[in-house]
Amino acid sequence: MYFCNIGVINMTSDGGARIRKAIDTVQDSFYVAISIEKLIVSSSASGPFLQRIAALTERISYMAYKDPVFQVPADNTLTEIEIVNAVMLRSLVAGTNRHLTRLYLENCLLDRIPPTLSNMIELEELLIMQCALTALRLDVLVNNPKLTTIDLTRNRIRQLFPITTSPKNKLSVTFLSLAANQLERLDMSMFAFMPDLERFDVRGNRIVNFEATAPVTYASLNRLLVSFNNITQFDTRNLTLSELRSLYLDDNALTELPTHWGKLPKLIYLGFDRNNLKRVDMSFFGKFPTLTAIFICENNVETIRTSTPITMPELDIILFESNQIVSVNFTGCNFPKMNLISLMNNRLTTIPPLLQRFSESRLTMEGNPIKCSSMTVFKSRIVDFRLRVTTGITQSDCPTTSSIVLDQDQLACCDA
Repeated sequence: MYFCNIGVINMTSDGGARIRKAIDTVQDSFYVAISIEKLIVSSSASGPFLQRIAALTERISYMAYKDPVFQVPADNTLTEIEIVNAVMLRSLVAGTNRHLTRLYLENCLLDRIPPTLSNMIELEELLIMQCALTALRLDVLVNNPKLTTIDLTRNRIRQLFPITTSPKNKLSVTFLSLAANQLERLDMSMFAFMPDLERFDVRGNRIVNFEATAPVTYASLNRLLVSFNNITQFDTRNLTLSELRSLYLDDNALTELPTHWGKLPKLIYLGFDRNNLKRVDMSFFGKFPTLTAIFICENNVETIRTSTPITMPELDIILFESNQIVSVNFTGCNFPKMNLISLMNNRLTTIPPLLQRFSESRLTMEGNPIKCSSMTVFKSRIVDFRLRVTTGITQSDCPTTSSIVLDQDQLACCDA
């Protein structure tokens, strides 16, 4: 790529000629980027200026736009417009445009998606980030049939208004981000007119209730990102997520494992790290026979039990690290591929009989106040690295009151 800085350009005098000369000078380069430090125009750096500059370039970026209005003129040939640090920008208007495919706005005072969005009939990517949007009317999106990417990250969106009339054709949107906004409730049925969604991101909102009030299928959705909210109610009984492979409800406010689930035929990773769970019934996971990994770390879990027998043919990792666990009962659990169970940093005083139940597995018990009498029985498993416990070279390395000797160089820490 050839990069050229042409300093201050005054479009009221010889600016246009200087830009054209710079382009002509490097016209044999495969890709040319021309930087203008300061642009002087007669009225606005949009509208007529864009009409004029479109004859020279396909893409334009404003790194500090200082006008309150931005106008995309009709019938110009720009394909990409990027406006960054447009701190005064409050309004965007557009004539019918048959070329623009990407529009990017960042750091502005725009408080709604402009109704003239439908005039950009070839638009594929809409990105409005760190602006002043407080609500999203989904009606404004339905007339852009080629739109595949919508990113509204870091706005102030508190409310979503559903479409009032079903569009003639479903949208082609594959990526939708409402991350880092102020939503408190999310109804997944509102996005049914986007059946091709592949990635949906609502991380970092204030969502308390996540649900679908009407049946809806997202046959292509493979990333549903809901972490860093305040979710206490998670109800997906009306959702079919045919391709979803991982679901992490980390950093929310769940006190119980959700009971209402839709169809998740390919789910393999399920996580609830950093919630407020106190009890876990392993039988709950029987509804997800395809799971390979379960993560419930940094909660307040005190007990793990199994109320009814379950078989999970693919499960190979369970992490219950950094909880308050004092008792574990996996009786009735048939996990033929179990490889690793981690109970690190809990309050267990004895080693549960998990290595006997899952003969090929490894068990991590570091950071528990294990009694020495319990640990001694499993000394060979520690030496064989099937069981991991807190170790040290001398007793002073141990956070516990005592230890047992593993070999001449290592002790296993335990409580007398």
